[in-house]
Amino acid sequence: MASESERSVTHPAVVLTLSPTGLAVARSLAPRGVRVFGVDSERWEIGHFSRWVERDPRIATLPAGPALLDGLLALGAEQRAKPVLFVAGDPYIDFVAEHHERLRERFVLQDSMRPDQSSVIVDKRRFYARCRDRGVVLPATFFPSSEDEARAAAAALSYPAIVKPTMGHAVRERLHGEKLVEVADAESALAWWRRFREWGGDSVLQELVIGPEANLFVAAVYVDGSGRTTSLFTARKTRQYPPMFGSGSYMEACWSQEIADLSIEILEKLGYRGICGTEFKWDGREKLWKLIEINPRPTLWYALSRRAGVDVVWDAYCDLTGQPNPVHIGAQDDTARWQLLVRDVVSGVHFLRRGELGVREFVRTVIDPRGKEYAVLSRHDLAMLWGYPINTAWKWWKHR
Repeated sequence: MASESERSVTHPAVVLTLSPTGLAVARSLAPRGVRVFGVDSERWEIGHFSRWVERDPRIATLPAGPALLDGLLALGAEQRAKPVLFVAGDPYIDFVAEHHERLRERFVLQDSMRPDQSSVIVDKRRFYARCRDRGVVLPATFFPSSEDEARAAAAALSYPAIVKPTMGHAVRERLHGEKLVEVADAESALAWWRRFREWGGDSVLQELVIGPEANLFVAAVYVDGSGRTTSLFTARKTRQYPPMFGSGSYMEACWSQEIADLSIEILEKLGYRGICGTEFKWDGREKLWKLIEINPRPTLWYALSRRAGVDVVWDAYCDLTGQPNPVHIGAQDDTARWQLLVRDVVSGVHFLRRGELGVREFVRTVIDPRGKEYAVLSRHDLAMLWGYPINTAWKWWKHR
């Protein structure tokens, strides 16, 4: 740990959202001497328990809104150096974009937090339109805005297919944490399009890229202000929770030059600057990689990049605060693994029962701790021993 005198001259950081994603950000910065202030309106979110996250009562549990803005500006004004603001969850993306001009007076902000950048990535309609205009390969996708268009899109798709809201974080609670819905026929696709419309938003009808979860590859990327990629890590998304269409629960570091090149190429086409996560799936029918999504922030599994020796969060922090730091691309440890324990046990048992995961592989990936970075549990953060059960029970109750 750095001494108090060393900490006092370092740019602090503020992390908006204290899910395992925000916890990963804090664990990349705080052990290196950076003061990390956390914000999450959910009082039982896991990052609130961490020793690496400082609590300021003016901001700690506030939702996005005027009170949070006032608290952040007051905190920023008190610091000797501008804090770096990290958005680790979708609920705060629009908040930062809306108040970008005022926040940048007191905080160091990535270029990706500008309204014209973040809103394009978050809004699926605008994002896919921009990707298509720039020749990015995507699954067949339709954005119907009327009953007739939805009916035509449903008829044009091959099945199974998926329906997902254009503003996913806004309805995720209604879907009990899931991002999308798989449908077996045109009638079901049309029914879900109508339901999302009733919930107050449009939805995307999209082809399903057939293949196992192991066909999913991801990249953690940082692009500096000049457009140069200075930090990049790739991994295989082996399992998700909920199974097939959820967030990663078990990942393995796996360098892929193809995924690295595709990520750099697409981000250059989009003019993106800042931290992000890209995700691709191999389409065995067409023999090519298709872009699934880009997240304009650190993502759930970012702790794996740190374990593998390419700490994208730290690399971004160094660049944003003007500290010299080498380029980290390709020199990763591919023995590193990552697991969100409770969710992955559920997912692993699901595939074990279906006969899609052998006993030996179940033991290796689900149970064996060697070389594994846990999303929550850490011997350097012992409060997780009681915080994780409390957090898990709270999430179970919330979804119930």
